[in-house]
Amino acid sequence: MNKILDPPAERNLPPATARRMREHLLRATGRRPARPRLRVAVAALVLLVAASGVAAVVWNRPDGQDVQVLAMGPGELSPTLRTAAEQCLRWNAYEAAGRAEGERQVSLSLADLAVATERGDRALVLFMNDIGYATCDLRSAGPNRAPSGAAATNPWPHGSWLPGPVQRLLLTSTEAGGGEVSVSGRVSGRVARLVLDHGDGRTTVARLSGGAFGLMTTGARLKIDHGPELVSYDDRGVEIDRRPLFQAEDQFAHCYTTPTGKLIYGRPAADCLPAEAWHR
Repeated sequence: MNKILDPPAERNLPPATARRMREHLLRATGRRPARPRLRVAVAALVLLVAASGVAAVVWNRPDGQDVQVLAMGPGELSPTLRTAAEQCLRWNAYEAAGRAEGERQVSLSLADLAVATERGDRALVLFMNDIGYATCDLRSAGPNRAPSGAAATNPWPHGSWLPGPVQRLLLTSTEAGGGEVSVSGRVSGRVARLVLDHGDGRTTVARLSGGAFGLMTTGARLKIDHGPELVSYDDRGVEIDRRPLFQAEDQFAHCYTTPTGKLIYGRPAADCLPAEAWHR
């Protein structure tokens, strides 16, 4: 049988074995094997870690001094993020116990975790359910140091209604009006893709899951003067909303009303936009 057209035997070898054989042959003939080049986009290494059918995203900056983690739900938590989430729940329970009798309370558990972000010894977590949300920005415990930070918990001011397709609930930045940011919030069912436009030609894509979103920037060095914006797209890729990242709800350019005409966000005006429903 003619075996000229058969593939070489190394095709059937494990990749590592085939590579060693090739390097040995090249050395024997006086040629130096080429080393593969590692190309890192936007000065960051992106690693996907599978866990229970979902993925967590880890950014490891080249300087090795800053590790960032974004998790969308309790099934994706790193050990340190789980510790931060549990600490936030303890703070939330303590705050709820101190509320006046009859005041609406938001009872939350680890199952309500929507977004968790981590950078070094800092963590930011967001819990959401049908009643309300809780968020914590904290610094983890260390040698001779107890965990510290701030926490807030509130019922939804307008239930499941959003000011348009997206509602930013949490924003932290490393500098006043810029630097690196971590952002989380809610989106309506119309949003299939959410992007942070840095305003300088670069973008960061948010992760969407169960009506929540989260994103972290790495090496972005955002500047408020560049006008960074959150941009929403529908499932056809059509842009449906664009709003300044650092704009508070009381500074919206438009007001928003429910289908019955009830004003829920912004000041009364003749050109209100429709509020959109939120579902988990």
